[in-house]
Amino acid sequence: MKSKRQKKRNFFSYDFFPKNRRGFLLAEETLKVILAVIAIGFLVYLLFSLYKAGKDSKDLELAKESLSFLQQEMNAEKTSIDIYNPEGWNIGMWPHPVLVSGSLGIGAEAEMQYPNSCSNLGWESCVCICEDNNEESCDENGACFNNEKKFNINGGNIEINNPPIILKVDYQNKMISKA
Repeated sequence: MKSKRQKKRNFFSYDFFPKNRRGFLLAEETLKVILAVIAIGFLVYLLFSLYKAGKDSKDLELAKESLSFLQQEMNAEKTSIDIYNPEGWNIGMWPHPVLVSGSLGIGAEAEMQYPNSCSNLGWESCVCICEDNNEESCDENGACFNNEKKFNINGGNIEINNPPIILKVDYQNKMISKA
């Protein structure tokens, strides 16, 4: 019969690597390792998806706030406006002409395209802050306001890089440009 001391010693000295290693990582153990790797991969994917969704919604809120600030400053007729967020996004004016037939040469036709968020409201022109400078991006991940005063953006697009960017607004020529 084993004494209490021998039982305790056996309990605390579990041998993780048994001396007989034949079939150690076969069948049951291999299946456990594979399932653990799959579960960890799924968790990493889930965490990345949640992070990306949270970041996108935060950037969209920042874009709406920046656009609201831009509109307020333009209504107050400020000549210099600082825009801080969201970094890497674009300030653009719509409509943009898009070639629909022909090449860049003779016979090319241009069609004016708008984001649905502008055309559905019946706006003739709008200023948007979007992740990319295309109408799909502005519909999915962007914010717009009605460009009633018919301002143009120098170059058609201003990227928000290395914030803050300073926008110069020329009210006589109706031009917005990056300082």
